[in-house]
Amino acid sequence: MKIDFTKAADINKLMETALKHGDFTGKEYVKLKKTIFVAFMLIMTIGTVGCGAKNEDADIIGGADEPTSISLTSNESEPVISGTWQTASIGYEADGEMQPEYYVQFSDSEIIYGHMEKNNFVPEYFDSISQFEEMAEGGYIIQAESENGVQYTYKSAEGDENILEYYATWNDEEFSEKYSGSSSLSRCE
Repeated sequence: MKIDFTKAADINKLMETALKHGDFTGKEYVKLKKTIFVAFMLIMTIGTVGCGAKNEDADIIGGADEPTSISLTSNESEPVISGTWQTASIGYEADGEMQPEYYVQFSDSEIIYGHMEKNNFVPEYFDSISQFEEMAEGGYIIQAESENGVQYTYKSAEGDENILEYYATWNDEEFSEKYSGSSSLSRCE
């Protein structure tokens, strides 16, 4: 008996029919059923991941005490703070060139972390801005949260709007203990 899988409305009924006609043994029947199930799950997984990948950017996890996350989407919009910013910490690129550990841009809802390629900003990951405030004396306070729950604050340095100091907390009473100079940002010129 030759089985045409394209005309089968119910795979179980088809396999039972084949089993009755002696085309399969009980073990082969179970093996075939498992194989079909695994193939179905693989197709569903690839389809789900593949469809989602068209609309999402996968990103990289950074260090434990740095503002890091894995984020899969960006809601990029008009910047709340203009320009590109850079960390004080310097790292080496694959070609041996030194540059800031990361560059940063701000949208109205996200802090966008990335790197520079041929003088162009290339986004790598995004953290959500929970609160943005323009201070009366000038400068900004930005509270953000990474995808993995790290809460942190960027606050303009006293007297210099071109420096954003990094604090690994939202609680301003803990700022002196949670300050990180290497994660603080300066505006690129």
